[in-house]
Amino acid sequence: MPIENHEYSAMTTADKKAAFFHLIDSHRWLAASGCAWNQIKPGGLQEGKFDQYLPNITVMVRDCFLLHARSLIKFYRDRNNRPTDIVLSDFSVPSIVTSLDTCLEKYEKPIEIHLLHLPDWRDVDYRSHTRQRGTTVRPNWGSNVSVIAGKLIDECLKHASANGANWQSPFTKFYIATAGRYRDKSSSWPTELCEKSDVEGYLKDLRL
Repeated sequence: MPIENHEYSAMTTADKKAAFFHLIDSHRWLAASGCAWNQIKPGGLQEGKFDQYLPNITVMVRDCFLLHARSLIKFYRDRNNRPTDIVLSDFSVPSIVTSLDTCLEKYEKPIEIHLLHLPDWRDVDYRSHTRQRGTTVRPNWGSNVSVIAGKLIDECLKHASANGANWQSPFTKFYIATAGRYRDKSSSWPTELCEKSDVEGYLKDLRL
């Protein structure tokens, strides 16, 4: 699939190594919460096994995943940014293709409404009678976790790992780690991608 370039300027004013650590952190916990969701979701191997200890655990895990997904959707879409936002172009990675951007866009605002503030738009009757701002349909979050994970990990992060120029090596390392953790709860996380000092030391060795 061809890369569709757009002219976006880098945004973050932070040190790039520090920015990269926070990017890794968001992917790490997206993968961990996504992996947990796959276990405890309806039909999962661990469905119902933790309810007596952690009430409503499925909601907590799902919404944890969505919080990290929202941050990463903003990172990869790289649009309408504030001066301090960490975005894809900070690492000299070409923009994601338009079709992928369009797919992520349909989740960005609904996640914001679902989790980040308390607007009238949460109410189905209100949405049904106020159509001028787009669709009245909200995603079924339970069935969309795997879709969002696939877009962010197997398309967006993989794209960065293949097109990251000087950042290609660290992007590739944490793409492999993120994909592994999402699919397998026993998959180890690389030491050099854990704490901020570990990440900064690893990137320093790569002369980044």
